[in-house]
Amino acid sequence: MRHLFWLLVFSGCNLVKGLPKDHECRSNLRQIAGKQFAFFSEHQRYAIHPVELGFVPSQGNRYLYLFNSEGPLTRRDELASPPHGESVGYGPDSKRRPVLLEDLLAKLPAEIRSTVGLSGTCPSCEVTIACVGNLDEDPDVDVWTISTADRAGASRGTPIHHLKDL
Repeated sequence: MRHLFWLLVFSGCNLVKGLPKDHECRSNLRQIAGKQFAFFSEHQRYAIHPVELGFVPSQGNRYLYLFNSEGPLTRRDELASPPHGESVGYGPDSKRRPVLLEDLLAKLPAEIRSTVGLSGTCPSCEVTIACVGNLDEDPDVDVWTISTADRAGASRGTPIHHLKDL
């Protein structure tokens, strides 16, 4: 039992506060990477449309999930969304959180956004996915990416934290 306590303390989890706010992003990125590897083994390509992987963020999600640098995004508010087969990502649940998809996209640095999506020609291709969120009420955002390629600072399938909001 004592080991569990220290594991929670050192992992950043607090029994009173719960999981860190960025847990949603890191967990979903790892899930997406696993789905991408499985999809590739069957199709010899990676997906830039979340529907192909069966990925849908849970209700109340804080983050924008971006599978490609350009393309229509599924909204989580009252405004119209593109057909799921055309969408290259999901916005945050704006019904539950006071943050808009457009605000998060605008704050995603261009140098990070340019790395999102497919690179190379499949089957010799890789894909990078980003998640962007505003975890508090300030103008800063939290940005993570994950890739099927090895990158400086992370092996394939390992999230990189580019910008911290908290």
